[in-house]
Amino acid sequence: MAHAAPVRSAGSTRGARGGGNRARLIHLFTASQAPFWMAAAYGIWASVTTRFAGPVTGWNVFFGFATGILFGVVYVVVRAVTPSVPRLRRALLWAVFWALAVGFLHSLSNAGVLWDVILALIVGAATFAMAMYHFFTREVHDDAH
Repeated sequence: MAHAAPVRSAGSTRGARGGGNRARLIHLFTASQAPFWMAAAYGIWASVTTRFAGPVTGWNVFFGFATGILFGVVYVVVRAVTPSVPRLRRALLWAVFWALAVGFLHSLSNAGVLWDVILALIVGAATFAMAMYHFFTREVHDDAH
């Protein structure tokens, strides 16, 4: 006995192969919004850290905007450059980026310079290890047959 195929509505985003269009759209939207939200969070964090429990001033707001914009621009540049870089250097680039970002934020709290450097090195080493693991488990080797 033959069965009728389900009827699709005209506005359906599901493709013939099972609905990858909606997931692809969500991924593209969130991937394009990630730099903005990360830069906003970074700028707010930097702004709040420089207040030292005092009132909000124009300097705090300006510093937060400037820091967030700079972080966002550098993040977008690193993200655009890394696909063409070999795995080891790509992991090192991400490690340096996040180490400098976290080290700078921590230095705003007037902690000791030594502790800032140690924290940046810890974050950089952890980022390097995670990036290397990610790149080596998700990508095909260049010399694979």
